[in-house]
Amino acid sequence: MAIELKRKKFLKELSNLIFFWFFGVAFFTIFRLVFITIFRQKIQHEIGFSEILDVLFMGFRFDCTAVAYFLLLPFLLLLVLAPFNRYRIIVITRKVHQVFFIILSTLICVITINYFKEYGDQFNHFLFLALYDDKKAVMNTILVDFHPILNSLIIILTVIVGLLVFRFFNDKKNIYQVFKKIRFKRSKYVFAFLVLVLFVFGIRGSFSTIPILREYSGISKDNFLNKTIINPFRSLKYAIKDFNRLNEHGNKNPYMDEALFKATFPQDKVTDVLKKTAQGPTIQKPKQIFLVVMESYDSWPLMDKYLPFNFSSQLNSIAKKGTHFSHFLASGNTTIDSFGAIMTNVPNCGINLSHIGTSAAPFETSIFTQFKKLGYETNFYYGGYLSWENIGDLSKYYGVDRIYSGVDGGGKTDTGGWGIEDEKLFNLVMQHTDKDKYSLNIILTTSYHAPYTVDLEAKGFPYKSTDDFPQAMKKYYDGAMNLKELGHLWYGDKAIGDFVRKAEKEFTESIFNFTGDHFGRKFPNSKPNLYEKSSVAYIMYGKSIPKSLNLTPGSHIDIMPTLIEMIAPKGFEYYSFGESMFTKGKNEGIAFDKMIDGNDLYYFPKGANIEKIDLTTFKETSFKRSDLELKHNKLMALAWYYTMKGNDLKTKKSK
Repeated sequence: MAIELKRKKFLKELSNLIFFWFFGVAFFTIFRLVFITIFRQKIQHEIGFSEILDVLFMGFRFDCTAVAYFLLLPFLLLLVLAPFNRYRIIVITRKVHQVFFIILSTLICVITINYFKEYGDQFNHFLFLALYDDKKAVMNTILVDFHPILNSLIIILTVIVGLLVFRFFNDKKNIYQVFKKIRFKRSKYVFAFLVLVLFVFGIRGSFSTIPILREYSGISKDNFLNKTIINPFRSLKYAIKDFNRLNEHGNKNPYMDEALFKATFPQDKVTDVLKKTAQGPTIQKPKQIFLVVMESYDSWPLMDKYLPFNFSSQLNSIAKKGTHFSHFLASGNTTIDSFGAIMTNVPNCGINLSHIGTSAAPFETSIFTQFKKLGYETNFYYGGYLSWENIGDLSKYYGVDRIYSGVDGGGKTDTGGWGIEDEKLFNLVMQHTDKDKYSLNIILTTSYHAPYTVDLEAKGFPYKSTDDFPQAMKKYYDGAMNLKELGHLWYGDKAIGDFVRKAEKEFTESIFNFTGDHFGRKFPNSKPNLYEKSSVAYIMYGKSIPKSLNLTPGSHIDIMPTLIEMIAPKGFEYYSFGESMFTKGKNEGIAFDKMIDGNDLYYFPKGANIEKIDLTTFKETSFKRSDLELKHNKLMALAWYYTMKGNDLKTKKSK
């Protein structure tokens, strides 16, 4: 009788664990279907039912690994403590893990949806940049832009329903009744063994010798569906792994093995590789150089088919009067990554400069250091606060002479947290730039950023609703951006036009440069192509700047050498990872995970197929490998080494 009672308890608890597993897998399957439904407009290909099933099955394999971790301790305790009849501990542990599963899984799924809405991806290593952001501004953005009340209600409701489901089925005996009917000698141990085998499959997501890996997630021809496959917990795990891989202070270069690196770069110092000699000036030395790095200002508003929206009429007018480089990439996907590359001329290789801080020697490639050698005073104007990403101290460390921030321009907007309106920032530039001095002035704007608090009506934004859009433009709009977001794009453009009109009268011997810091992560519709969600423009305007649409490929690291080669005396020595955009035969632009080669733009995502778009036809393709990735990794390997280990290429491997 006692043996039968033990068997009954064991099978009942085993049944509860199996139900726990079924519930967990069903939870994530429902989440995946909801996820796909919410962002269904991002599906860019005709998808058949069989492909949806393939996506769900591959997602199921990733989900199994996540659920298995919540089952690990309860299952082991069942195997270990059941012979001693310690079921109270077993049951309590299982119920606690069920509560943890409901709460943590609900939180991570809701956060994933909001993260994807902003970044177009599940968790990646950029998630951790928030650790170094202005905490007050981040919180203000969350409160205004991410519907915290609605998200909180969804979380609370989902948790309550999940707990009620577990409570309701805790005493049900459906699975137990099946087990109970199967009776043979040592059946309890057979059940335990079979469940153990299934558990091993679950935690590995595979019966083969190779566990489920993120490389397996690229099974659909649609990139969006592939992004839904990896479970949010696994996505977060990969994000942590990638962040640690790129920011590790150890000896392993993530882009190239040591032997190949040494063979590729036999020089004594990194600067020996980067040393260049100016060919002589091509224009009269300008008195003032303005380099405006525009928040979230990507290339799509300047494309011909989107111009009738009139969101970029000011910058487009400037581009028509100067040189517009349209085949151009941002160095990173965030402001600090791109600004860091512009300031230091070291390519962003996935490492946050704020994280590295000022512990190593300043890069000799710094734009501030090298322009001071050319006789320029260096100024940095930032619309936000200098505490953000430690940007004030970093700029000083890399040699800037003077810094002005949003504090100097009045503090902040009426309701915003990131900084002052762009027009106030440009007023600071006008007030503090000495027209009698040679100066390099880098300006970093902030207004085109959540929580989007500029009073658009007061600024003259022409649209009251999306119904007012030109008829021909409505086919490009499906609500993926709201009117407030589009209005702030328009406002940032308006502020640029107003600034240039004033500045070119005040500073008559000046030139202007404009680029976006990164793709704005927002687009009028849900289906931007690879170019539209990758490129930022680089525009030069001013005295002696030719009028042209230039298709030479480039990225942010090419801005500094372009300027130096235009104005430096012949023989001037400088250091640069990039090269002048006017270099004859220049045929490539390299950025983090992306590259333009001729008229082809490539994206090298971690653990997925390489994506390519032909910039003449905008036809997109994908494939497994490309030799160009080796060229991309060569530059990134040198950038990583310089960032993490310094200038000496002959440093002995630490023990």
